[in-house]
Amino acid sequence: MPFSLPSLGGRLEKGSSFRSIAAAVAVLTLSTTGNAILPIPYAFAVSGAVAASLIIFFVALSNVFTCKLLLRSAVSTGTSDYEGLSAAVGGPWLKLWTGIWIVVLLIGTNIGAIIQERSGALLCASGLMGEAFGYAISTQWPDAPGWLWERSGTAAMLFFTLVIIFPLSMLPRMRHLEYVGNGGIVILLALAVIVMIKAISNGMPALASGDFPHVSSGDLTSVSETFSLLCFAFYHQVMMMPMLSEMPRITSDCARRSAKELHRASTITILGTSGTYYWITGFFGASMYGASGISDNFLENIWLPGVGTFVINLLVTIYLALSIPPIFKSTNHSVDVWLLQLFPRNYGGLKPWVQRLILNCITIFTCLGVAVAVPGQSGTVLTVTGATGVAICSYITPVLIHFLLWFGKARCMRVPPPGPAAVELAGGTALEPAAVGAAAAAAAEKDAEAGEGAEAAPTDATDGSSDGGLAKATGNVAVAVPSKGGSVSSMHVPHPDAPAGLFYAYRKQRCHTLWLLAYDFVLPILVVALGCFFSVTTLVLLFQPGGEE
Repeated sequence: MPFSLPSLGGRLEKGSSFRSIAAAVAVLTLSTTGNAILPIPYAFAVSGAVAASLIIFFVALSNVFTCKLLLRSAVSTGTSDYEGLSAAVGGPWLKLWTGIWIVVLLIGTNIGAIIQERSGALLCASGLMGEAFGYAISTQWPDAPGWLWERSGTAAMLFFTLVIIFPLSMLPRMRHLEYVGNGGIVILLALAVIVMIKAISNGMPALASGDFPHVSSGDLTSVSETFSLLCFAFYHQVMMMPMLSEMPRITSDCARRSAKELHRASTITILGTSGTYYWITGFFGASMYGASGISDNFLENIWLPGVGTFVINLLVTIYLALSIPPIFKSTNHSVDVWLLQLFPRNYGGLKPWVQRLILNCITIFTCLGVAVAVPGQSGTVLTVTGATGVAICSYITPVLIHFLLWFGKARCMRVPPPGPAAVELAGGTALEPAAVGAAAAAAAEKDAEAGEGAEAAPTDATDGSSDGGLAKATGNVAVAVPSKGGSVSSMHVPHPDAPAGLFYAYRKQRCHTLWLLAYDFVLPILVVALGCFFSVTTLVLLFQPGGEE
């Protein structure tokens, strides 16, 4: 039986925490590491060993920090996804703003993952599925029919999209991609080992000769380019937050524990699986060929003799095809919220599998249409949306939410409760605190009997969260009532020390004032500066004269 996230019943059996983390690591690694899988050795070669290693470490830690800010904010506000958190903290306009940029970023990533687009040495969305397969065919089988590899591998785009991407995207939950994620990790490990063995067996000639600088190349443009690429390589937040809605959330303590597990999983992914792969392939790839010999697509260099070139290209093609469905699942999560708000009766009343079919037709075929129609024209647009989308979703918005909650300016903290110690349920009945627990338990039991395991459809009242119920909170009592047709229910009781409107206090007591200033003020500001610098640098590199090939 595969590892899976625990059921939403709230009973975590022994070992379930490890299984939750392992499943999350597999899916998150699959969905994020494909974004910069091929140009990393080039980025190392043009920047220098020490410089590139410091950049990758700094960018990784920055993403770990913003992931922690988002999960900490979600626990404090009782929300379970990015859009719901934005609505609770900043209201409907921040929710709309966040949702738009999430979709723009992920759509751009998905299109780039189907085609290869170059902008200078930056690869748009760093996706290369079509050209990876086309390159494999053209090099190993020169007499192959042109339709197999022409137009950036259009035939491969169509085949892998219809045969692998679409069916996997129809799975009900992101966590169901765990087995696929484990397979992707194996492919990444194989690629890293191949590159490392090739470099070591040849004595790492570029590092020995100085073609791969030991410290830094001294070229500010190259270092900035590496910085931009690695920022895009580590964007993690928009895939992590939808997974939070699939974690156990039946009580506030359970939701808090789930957020901690997801934070551990995201940290392991960023610093462990993804970060380790990036560093191994980057350092040893650059050590082998150096700045003068490495290609911005490391598949164009020779790593295995003979048919091995075809094998390694095929492995990358398969990995890229497997890495796209989790990104589409995240995209569909945001689009689903929009459709439920626009068509609450027509769309909300459909069966879950029909909703997934509609979502996939909208997102997947839109991306496929762009990839097939303009395989050589969309690089500029996608690089712009990628640069701005990563900066906004991964750096700027998490810090904005952090400061709004820290200073008590969040919308959920300003809205007065509807009444003293009362909870208005979906049916319009007001209950005293003593009756809330019994009512919630009865509702959950009744809903479980109606259909255990059914999928919960988010409603307008949940702000896009997948709790599947209508939640109302007053004073120190909160309860979520299961929505029609959903099996997910929750009973969240705010902590006694929590400020009004929150389930847990967001401001943490620090041992020293200097540590408070450094962690809660200076570090977030540095992260925002990182995101803005990344965005501006990418745009400057894109539009500078001679920057496009």
